[in-house]
Amino acid sequence: MASFLPTGKPLVYLITITCSAGFLNFGYDQGVFAGSLVSHYYLTTFGPDPNTPPNASTQGTTSALFDIGGAVGALAVLFIGAILGRRRAIQLGCVLVTVGAILQATSSTLGQLIAGRLVTGVGVGIQTTTVPNYLAECTPAASRGAHMAIEICIAALGLFLAQSATPYKWINYSQAYSESKFAFAFPLAFQVVFAIFTGCFCFVLPESPRWLVSRGRVREAEAVVLRLLGNGVTPETEEVRHMMKEMLEAEELESRGGAQSRFKQLFTSGPTQNARRVGLACLVAIGQQATGINAITYYVPTLLETYLKVGRQGSLLIGGFFSLVSFVFTLPTIILIDKIGRISLFIIGCVIQAICWIIIAALIPTAPEGSTVFGGVIVAFIFVFFACYSTCWLATSWGYGAEVLPLNIRSDGLGFAGIWVWFFNFVIVEWTPTAIQNIGYKYYIILAVFNVAMIPIFYYCAPETRGKTLEEMDFYFASKYGGQADLAAVEAQHRVLEKDVNSGVDAHGRKVGEKDEGSVQDKESVGKGGGVRTEEVEASEVSSSG
Repeated sequence: MASFLPTGKPLVYLITITCSAGFLNFGYDQGVFAGSLVSHYYLTTFGPDPNTPPNASTQGTTSALFDIGGAVGALAVLFIGAILGRRRAIQLGCVLVTVGAILQATSSTLGQLIAGRLVTGVGVGIQTTTVPNYLAECTPAASRGAHMAIEICIAALGLFLAQSATPYKWINYSQAYSESKFAFAFPLAFQVVFAIFTGCFCFVLPESPRWLVSRGRVREAEAVVLRLLGNGVTPETEEVRHMMKEMLEAEELESRGGAQSRFKQLFTSGPTQNARRVGLACLVAIGQQATGINAITYYVPTLLETYLKVGRQGSLLIGGFFSLVSFVFTLPTIILIDKIGRISLFIIGCVIQAICWIIIAALIPTAPEGSTVFGGVIVAFIFVFFACYSTCWLATSWGYGAEVLPLNIRSDGLGFAGIWVWFFNFVIVEWTPTAIQNIGYKYYIILAVFNVAMIPIFYYCAPETRGKTLEEMDFYFASKYGGQADLAAVEAQHRVLEKDVNSGVDAHGRKVGEKDEGSVQDKESVGKGGGVRTEEVEASEVSSSG
């Protein structure tokens, strides 16, 4: 952690901006490839011959392979996320995004384009799995949702930038009449800027204090907490002591689950109900795609050309306004998410989104041939869907998994949930062109049913995380689902530990030496077996934390 960085709220906002730039690649790549699919270079280069454009199956597969790469990236986090830490995992994602973007931008064969899509997908998969985790672990409970909403708001800005070369021209739209390779390559290469920005800032930002606690580096975690809180706090400040005590108690409570393997911990219950919480993270991941958002995000130009019979330039212009709507309507989430809560937003979103799909499905088969009125109404309800999803689901769905999962498996659990995000993203993107061709409006009825089905599931099964610290979620699940005895034992142990240290006697009855005086966490931390161990922080570990 660089000493020249600010402390307190400015540092938290710097972390938020860095995370946002990393997440921006996700929105940008989804938006930019929609324009690439209808560019002159794509249509004449990647088909069977210059006069035959790629068919719907090739188009769907080329788009969807980005999501396969995303699933691989999420799977990679499952194996390496807890080892690398939050910052280094994000940096690895940045490197892969850069390589993949260059491959896509310079491609002249379908094979190279596919390879670039896959590599970029892996990088974005690592970023989208790790960034919410890092941000959730570095922001205060009272405003955690707002910080996550800011992150996603900027990601939505990435979707807008996918159409924008300057504040006044959209990238894809500005190149709509161009037949050059530049019109295809520049928008794809531009995402390298965001990857470099995020990767560089991760060198100087602090590591997540929760991850440091999980690795036994408690003294470093406390140093990060002091920087995040700012305002001249010390290790003896009550807020610092309370935060460190909560993190240590949660880490000890989670260690009582019984399973030794990190992967087995994902599917065991224990006092913190790991399996139940992984299931909730996966539920939100699947629900995010079941809303049908990517049936629009990837194929806005194609949908508009199909149903409104507009030309490529017109479809890209309207598609650019879709991205603007996504950005603008994410802004209310910054205020709403910490006021009305995550679950309320999920349910409100499902209701409105289902209504939009039903109306769209009813209008498409009844629209008179060439009717601009019906076409305009269809477009209007697609706009309403986009606006509703942006406000109710976009930020909420990406942050909820990080909030609901326990510390020891948070990285692994998000990696596992991320696989489902990308798998269902792939399914939606792969099936949409074919579904539109074969069953038309009925496809939108299916999406409406998915939204309706999620309403009772979220109402009865998903707990609210608003205003709760990440550690309080551990205590909530332990209290609600039979882990009260373990929770009481851990709390009692830490009360004794703190009392002994404050009185100058350690947990083994020895007098605390003057050399060791300081905070509870500087001297001792909770061990995996329920006892107490002396913390040893090697010089190499200190330097590796930044």
